[in-house]
Amino acid sequence: MSRFLVIVATVFGARNLQAPAGLYSNTYPPPALSPFFHWDVDAYAYIAHHGYALGAGGVVAEHIRVAWFPFYPLLIHLAGGSVWAMILIPNACFFASLALLYVVGVRRMDADRARLALWLISLGPAAMFFSYPYTESVFLLVTVGAFVLMESGHWLLAGLGAFAGAMTRAPGVLFGAALAAEGVLGRRRAAIVAAVLPVAGLLTVSLVQWMQMGDPLGYVHARSFWIGPERNPLYLVGSFPKAVIEGDPFNPEAIGVPVLVVFAVGAAWVTRRMPIGYGAFAITQVIVAADQGLYLHIFSLVPRVVSVIFPCYFAFATWLVPRRNLQLGWLLISASAMVVLAVMYGGWRFIG
Repeated sequence: MSRFLVIVATVFGARNLQAPAGLYSNTYPPPALSPFFHWDVDAYAYIAHHGYALGAGGVVAEHIRVAWFPFYPLLIHLAGGSVWAMILIPNACFFASLALLYVVGVRRMDADRARLALWLISLGPAAMFFSYPYTESVFLLVTVGAFVLMESGHWLLAGLGAFAGAMTRAPGVLFGAALAAEGVLGRRRAAIVAAVLPVAGLLTVSLVQWMQMGDPLGYVHARSFWIGPERNPLYLVGSFPKAVIEGDPFNPEAIGVPVLVVFAVGAAWVTRRMPIGYGAFAITQVIVAADQGLYLHIFSLVPRVVSVIFPCYFAFATWLVPRRNLQLGWLLISASAMVVLAVMYGGWRFIG
């Protein structure tokens, strides 16, 4: 049901919003897929076919291209490199992620809260990215899978999952904090050894970018290309009220700070109520999301960054299961935000 909403809203936006002049996708997807191939998708397609170096027919954009990590492009390449592979991979990964998330939820809570957690993540404000050719679904799958393996005592396999996570997105390296915390407090030497693997994943990204682009820290330096103009710090608390007062539901930045606050509270609950590994993962990911927004002076990307912090959905489900009216209101507001943002994405509006 959630994917149906995403598809309909994205296609609606593509057909009813006038795209800004000069925007098009270099992947040239068929008409049925074109509403989903915007913004970052071109970078992933380019890397899948050419790597980070300049390829035939490419555009010289070395210093920007290194911002995107190579694991998802590698999967695209291994799957044949087509635009269909680009869209099928994230959707398959999201389905698998939900299955594993339910397994974890039943183990840690009960079936009711596990089911609600699936609805909460599927109808989250930025949940449309789980069906776009982006990395959110891949990252979610490898991190949830790593937790399942960790709880089964397969520490090195969990570390390999975290290795893949670190090659998917930079915050994946912080899974090492979860493994290290479990290893130190549980006195598990294998977990401490496994905690090195996410670091090895990030070093592998550095090695690839160094060999192809000559800059082992390209993914760090590339962030400077997206820094927005200096702003009054009060915009953090004023963006949401301003959007309400002006009646502007199409301001994607307005929900950035409220979403971050909700996930921060959820991460605090996870730290107190769940095993230390879950808390370490949730807290470090929230800190990364806040750092991204503050460093770039842009909070519209925050909902996408925090959407993969899956332990927080267990906190939300625990709060909402005994409160049916609040549960329905939460899902309606969240799903409405997702639909609005999907419409905007379909019409080539930048939403994060």
